[in-house]
Amino acid sequence: MIDNSKEDPPAKSGTCGQNRIDKSHRFCAFVGHRADHGQRQSGARMSMHHESIVRMTVGASTDLAGNVSGRSPSAGTGIGSAPLLQQITVTTKTWPSPSAQQFLNRSRWVLLMFVASRMIIFSLALLSRDVIYPGPYFKEGGLMAILTQWDAGWYLSIARDGYFFVEGSESSAVFFPFYPLVVRAVGYAFGDLPITGVLLSNLALAGAAILLQELIRIDYADARIGRSAIVFLMFSPVSFFFSSVHTESTFLLLAAGAFLAARKERWLLAGLCGAALSATRNVGVLILLPLLAEFVQQRRPSESGRRTVFQPQVLWLALVPLGLAAFFLFCYFQWGDPLANLKAAAQWGRTLAPPWQTLANAFGLPVFYRWLFLLLLLAAMVVFGVGVWLRVRLSYLIYAGSCIAIYLCSNSLESVPRYLSIVFPLFITLGIVVTRFPCSYEPLLAGSCALLTLCTALWANGYWMT
Repeated sequence: MIDNSKEDPPAKSGTCGQNRIDKSHRFCAFVGHRADHGQRQSGARMSMHHESIVRMTVGASTDLAGNVSGRSPSAGTGIGSAPLLQQITVTTKTWPSPSAQQFLNRSRWVLLMFVASRMIIFSLALLSRDVIYPGPYFKEGGLMAILTQWDAGWYLSIARDGYFFVEGSESSAVFFPFYPLVVRAVGYAFGDLPITGVLLSNLALAGAAILLQELIRIDYADARIGRSAIVFLMFSPVSFFFSSVHTESTFLLLAAGAFLAARKERWLLAGLCGAALSATRNVGVLILLPLLAEFVQQRRPSESGRRTVFQPQVLWLALVPLGLAAFFLFCYFQWGDPLANLKAAAQWGRTLAPPWQTLANAFGLPVFYRWLFLLLLLAAMVVFGVGVWLRVRLSYLIYAGSCIAIYLCSNSLESVPRYLSIVFPLFITLGIVVTRFPCSYEPLLAGSCALLTLCTALWANGYWMT
């Protein structure tokens, strides 16, 4: 006789199976919770800046599976129906970074202006030879002959044969060594000093323009100011000297680099640029004054309200006059006279003199050059005055003012257009003026381009233009 009061064995088997499933669910939930907890701890320790970030979330319960897949939590009743879910997110660093990409975009525009201005100047120089009667200093040849005339011959001679000094006559000792030394060093790779000199000058011009634009961005958010300043630089009246074997582009690169390093408080780099600058041209040592002014201006007031001027970083600026001192020391060991450079400069008419004597001597020049030099000097002084009125940064004004003052005291205005071309605060001021007063842009640029056309034609065809 069958006893109906006993439970059916299959029913008991099913109950045990359900218990095993519930335990499995609880175990999986525990494992998932520990995995999530471990993941959060390891994720917190990961560096998001230097490596990829991998985040893994593991869910093993049927409820989580149902929520992700869109099914109801009761859709699966066994372990096999609860899949192991893994969500992996990988974040990698991008190159270039957004800031680097913005820098490349700005540099692209500067390089466009560089290429456009050089093509116009080179084309004008070559084409003018077909329509202008050759002058007394005409040099046969193509573009390389044009780019290696006047003082370029001295620099190439120094790079090739070194210095010579003969007291009482014109000597190569009047030229400073940094630029010809670089030409000589790089020339070993190319095997041709004139080509090396031209390439270095043009690369220095492009680099100087990029640094100048970055320097302007520190103070002026309006991109039009920087772009306008670069346009006036590239199309300045004697901009062709930037591409020839002269020191103008190298000097401009080092000056802009020194100021940019100072603005970013990298005083060692500023001091090194200043040292190279004073070894490029004697007036380069004047950058010590504006760099000191920049250092003082950046010193924030202390709690007592007073500025802490002296700090160890300022000692790096003592490197600036070392370039000049090193050349004087070379002159002493080479010829026994540390002032050989100054004596050689006197043979070129370069001595200290009162400003009125320098201006008076200008009236002994040919009529065209007399008024060209005086006009450009007057224009530079007017732009400097406008910069003071516009409150251009003090260190820039000190640099521009000291350069103009030393040119006024050099006993001669010869080459003053070339010397003024490296006074970059003048271009910053012009950029501010044409941005604030847009109607002035076309007249100022047209006047600069007109003078550039005239001076380029004279320079390329053997007329005096140094």
